[in-house]
Amino acid sequence: MCEFDPRCDGSDGIVSNALDQISAGRWAVTGVYGDEIGPPVAYTTGLTEFSRPELLITGLDPTLACGILNRAAELVIADEHFLDAPRLDGVLQPPYRLAALPAVDTADLSVTRLLYGPDVPAVQLIWPDADQRLPWEHGYAHPADAQPLSGLPYHDVA
Repeated sequence: MCEFDPRCDGSDGIVSNALDQISAGRWAVTGVYGDEIGPPVAYTTGLTEFSRPELLITGLDPTLACGILNRAAELVIADEHFLDAPRLDGVLQPPYRLAALPAVDTADLSVTRLLYGPDVPAVQLIWPDADQRLPWEHGYAHPADAQPLSGLPYHDVA
């Protein structure tokens, strides 16, 4: 989970872990800590095997993000239309709800792209502020670079 992070002692086998998880019929989650260049990002690898898009989330500590991604992945596998809803219930504690945004830029999904190629379908999970506003909504409480978007919002998901 932290192969390139200076807080780690070296490679933690993220690719082999992903392959082990996928071969066991699961998915892997990779977290990358943020630094002065960019915020943290976490993403799945292996949902492609279930004919589902991979998931990513930006701007959250990898430990928190990994828990969110694992819960979301369970729901995505159980319901192929889960990501079609304007707001996603059942991932965060109510009243907080995520939104889904098709990812145009998947460059941060290193392990996923290594295993599935650069055109792997992915969806970014967008977290709201304390008032349930999303980054593209007026009054969003966090700076724009706190949660970089990997795509463009295409409709009002309020």
